[in-house]
Amino acid sequence: EELVYNTLRVPYGKKFNLQLSDGTKAYLNAGSSLKYPVKFLQGMVRQVFLSGEVFLDVQKDSAHPFIVNADNLNIQVLGTKFNVTAYPEDDTSDVVLLEGSVKLDSDKGDLNPVVLKPGFKGSYDKNAHDIDTREVITGIYTSWMNGELVFRNMSFQNILKKLERHYDVVIVNNNKK
Repeated sequence: EELVYNTLRVPYGKKFNLQLSDGTKAYLNAGSSLKYPVKFLQGMVRQVFLSGEVFLDVQKDSAHPFIVNADNLNIQVLGTKFNVTAYPEDDTSDVVLLEGSVKLDSDKGDLNPVVLKPGFKGSYDKNAHDIDTREVITGIYTSWMNGELVFRNMSFQNILKKLERHYDVVIVNNNKK
């Protein structure tokens, strides 16, 4: 058998849920795309490619690790629930872990791998090429799945970006302050 990929692109203002061939559930946020195999093959790593934001409920399968490639960040999973935010225009890619454990690493192998525990967020700085971790309230990062937007300790520019994606609008801010 040969791996054949689908790519799902979700436009601004929309969300989409899908179930992968292994039973993993993916919830994609506005402005996101996920490239995934039509069918995961026996004896191979389960790998998907993300641009944007997704919440994943990964089916456990210790013989076939699950890897999310989000820009230069690789997230390796055995079975867990977590949220990934990796929009190309953002300076960081964030992983928030709800259950299980995940390992964060660079696809270039230039980082020391970081293992997250539930309730923690790992942020990969695309410019500095390092990963910072801290404890967070996970509901803030998954509220988008219920149609809610929560903003805490976020720059006004990033708030505008999230609003533009969520509502499929362009917001012009002429206020310099």
